[in-house]
Amino acid sequence: MTSPLRLRIILGEDDARKLILPAGTPVSIEDLCHTVKTSFGLQQDIRLQYQDEDFGNEFMNMSDVSEVKDKGTLKVIFLQSPQEENVRTSQSQATESVSISSADTDDTEPISSSGSSPSSRHWVWPSVFTVPQFSYEAEFELEKANTACANGGTLLNPSPKLKSQILERLAEEIYKFKAYPTDSDLTDVAEALVKKHPCLREQGSFNGCYGWKISLKYKMANLRTKLRGLGCTEVTINSIKNKSGDNRQAAFNVKKPKRAEVNYCPQHPKGQTSESLEQERVAILSELTKRNNDSVVSAKMEKTFSYRRQEVLQGQPMVADFKSRWPALFTVREIDKEFLRITTKPLLSTFFAELDQYAPRLMEIFLSKGGTPGKKIRGLMLAISKHDNIHTRRACILKSLCIYLNEDYEKLIKEYLDTDSEAKSCMEQTVMGVYVIQKEGAEPEDDPEDIGVLIEGVEALTDLGNIAQACALLFGLIYCLNLSYPPELKCTFEVLQKILLNLDGQKLSSKAQFLKNKLMG
Repeated sequence: MTSPLRLRIILGEDDARKLILPAGTPVSIEDLCHTVKTSFGLQQDIRLQYQDEDFGNEFMNMSDVSEVKDKGTLKVIFLQSPQEENVRTSQSQATESVSISSADTDDTEPISSSGSSPSSRHWVWPSVFTVPQFSYEAEFELEKANTACANGGTLLNPSPKLKSQILERLAEEIYKFKAYPTDSDLTDVAEALVKKHPCLREQGSFNGCYGWKISLKYKMANLRTKLRGLGCTEVTINSIKNKSGDNRQAAFNVKKPKRAEVNYCPQHPKGQTSESLEQERVAILSELTKRNNDSVVSAKMEKTFSYRRQEVLQGQPMVADFKSRWPALFTVREIDKEFLRITTKPLLSTFFAELDQYAPRLMEIFLSKGGTPGKKIRGLMLAISKHDNIHTRRACILKSLCIYLNEDYEKLIKEYLDTDSEAKSCMEQTVMGVYVIQKEGAEPEDDPEDIGVLIEGVEALTDLGNIAQACALLFGLIYCLNLSYPPELKCTFEVLQKILLNLDGQKLSSKAQFLKNKLMG
């Protein structure tokens, strides 16, 4: 059995990260470079260096994948064309005396793409909001007021001009992350503001900044109105004229991120229109018929991302129809990339790494469960004692997770025999789930005949490697197609989203919070 490969990846002077490769050592350096780029959202070409023991663990260019060792350290070297190097050199010379510090920024990573629109976002909402610099005049006035506040406790009553400047700058900074910030997000911003500038605290407010939060709420609404007039897709999608006859109310069916989507409804790339991107979509269908053409298809899928998202959000197409229009999306590689574009977080590598990291503790928690759920879980775990490998462990943990949350794992993972005459009709009636077709009389260690993903009775994916991969890809398709979680599995998917993938992980239901407390305890 192949053991997972654990690597320390150095991306910059103060930026080192952990990468787990569940499948072990890649077959080539090119595959390893692709995995590193995909996992960390790198768009630039790279080469890798490893630590050579013959030269005192100095970094050397990697020439063979056999040089990769478990728990080894690899260094990423970003490659640049001569033209880019010349531009960079001239820019550094022109700005030699200027330095920009990122010490106060959050540790979220940008996902950049060539030709992306100004509205494309590159960061998730930060765990600690950083208050931006205001105008020189505003900063000067605030500095004096902060000094007075520190010396005598005098609070500043900002003039309408100063307050407007502060709110406008904060609204611009908020919009870098979200067009529709939640009440909690606005509270974070208001608290960060009065923490950085104590003179702005409000007397009589229970937290010293409630008034600022309300002002920010209205300022963001005004900003969205301005952007709607300029044709910003992210807000025009919710204009009354773009809603159907029965839903023509401003507050009805607002399309906005609900599961930590970063690029929910992006603008088209510069110079592109819906018509030109439709031509690209048709070209993708032609490119799919060619061999060894993955790079061309991937580039065109990247280019048409905004067009595809707007089709999903505005048209809400049936899965069968959407698959016929965008067959390239329904592959393991493209689902992983689409999820990365939407959330800025790689799907498969993160899903498997976190699942494997929590596996020992999860098994301990699940096996301590009492009553009928505990008996079911212990029955499932017997499969590990009979055939212990990473795929069996992952499958048992995912099934046990459903039981632990008082949900039916058979609603998520549906198993059939290849001789079952009613299997096809049952699959056609499945709204959402993973199917596993076993050979009749097969041993527990035998691979299933087929594993895939069902959505609206359509086989969205087939011939997948294992159950855990199928569950991860089902989760990814929910994001790609903007689907709702199945009500009977909402707690399971919440745990996958908020605990395993840490997407909007600050707000948990009582069941998910209870499990998280046990995991961290």
